[in-house]
Amino acid sequence: MKKIIAAWALALFTCLSLPAAADSYSDGFDRAIAGDYETAYAAWLPLAKAGDARAQFNLGLLYHAGLHGPVDEQKAVFWYIQAARKGVREAQEYLAAGYREGWFGLRRDQRKADYWEQRLAADYSF
Repeated sequence: MKKIIAAWALALFTCLSLPAAADSYSDGFDRAIAGDYETAYAAWLPLAKAGDARAQFNLGLLYHAGLHGPVDEQKAVFWYIQAARKGVREAQEYLAAGYREGWFGLRRDQRKADYWEQRLAADYSF
């Protein structure tokens, strides 16, 4: 079930992203959709390390769902935080829920949940 949710979130996030030219991110996305998560990971890791928020969020999904080796919640949270700091709404939502409800092996922390909810609201207020 986690793999289905992660694949859906991956597809949704990428569809909502700005269209990209044929590049490493797009190549990684194409590979992930085809179920080749190792190649997707290899394409996204350098981008994520260079600060690409889309790649950071997608690495979080891969680790969260165990699509790149075993589930690694610590690495998932690390990448979600990197993406959330850059305003990725989905990552902010995951972190708010994670701290509020104790997901990802996180200790419940209402202060941190409130922080991410406030960032979510601030980054998307009109």
